[in-house]
Amino acid sequence: MDSKNSVTYYINNIRHALAAYDNDDTLCQQYAWWLLQALCHKSKTELIAEETIMLSDEQKKQLNEWLHQLIEKHKPLQYILGSVPFADCDILVQTPTLIPRPETEEWCLHIIEHLKLLDNQKINILDIATGSGCIAIALAHHLPLADIVATDIADAALELAEKNIEHNKLTNITLLRSDLFASLPSDAHFDMIVSNPPYITEKEFKSLDISVAQWEDYNALVAPDDGLAIIKKIIAQAPNFIKPHQKIKHKNIPQVVIEIGYAQGHAVKDLMQQGGYNDVLVHKDLEGKDRFVTGRVDDVANSRVRT
Repeated sequence: MDSKNSVTYYINNIRHALAAYDNDDTLCQQYAWWLLQALCHKSKTELIAEETIMLSDEQKKQLNEWLHQLIEKHKPLQYILGSVPFADCDILVQTPTLIPRPETEEWCLHIIEHLKLLDNQKINILDIATGSGCIAIALAHHLPLADIVATDIADAALELAEKNIEHNKLTNITLLRSDLFASLPSDAHFDMIVSNPPYITEKEFKSLDISVAQWEDYNALVAPDDGLAIIKKIIAQAPNFIKPHQKIKHKNIPQVVIEIGYAQGHAVKDLMQQGGYNDVLVHKDLEGKDRFVTGRVDDVANSRVRT
């Protein structure tokens, strides 16, 4: 066996090259596999089974370009590969629209499991600040009887979300350019409102990794007022667009779900309680950090907050 054609040889070479990108050997190993898989259009299992591969000159050139983008340009691997898995869906990604994060996938799957308790009952969901469309797409994929409206203010995000809807062959999502609720009809009402809005503070942004700060949309990341400005608007206006749903109440399913920063749990919980929400809960992610807040509006007429 020519060791220079072995899968192990290529993985080790890529891993060593990536040491200049990150000193986390486990991460470099994972990235090496992802790059080789993308280059060969084969799964890790298939590559291991084959043991040896023959990379063409064009493939070697492509690999070197990817490594250059990663190491020298600090371009996120997800943008290089062009897609990420998210809740059993394949989400296309391109700069500057935010890359879907595992923490978002985590809470999205959590909400999907709760909604499945409705036994495929037809429901309407609003996804605010949809970005790539990953949340709306995951909901639409796992809940085929749900009707999803996904909004964003950024044209680039909406164009990408449209590509992702087509890519995942979904027909139960409607896209709308809107600054939060602004473009929604006044009589539009939903069973659930979800959002992963901008919530990073200006101070936090200055300490972000260069791969995020230079490549991802600042306006989709950062919000004024200690990162709470957009969240406050969503909390204040959401009750005007929520409709009563007895089965949701009976099953103790939330009607408003908002992703937050790790230090915002107490503040957002207080805002929701002051806004008339019931059963407000702060949920942690797998790392034990506050990640999303949920609440329900059982008595819409008495809990509306006007801005």
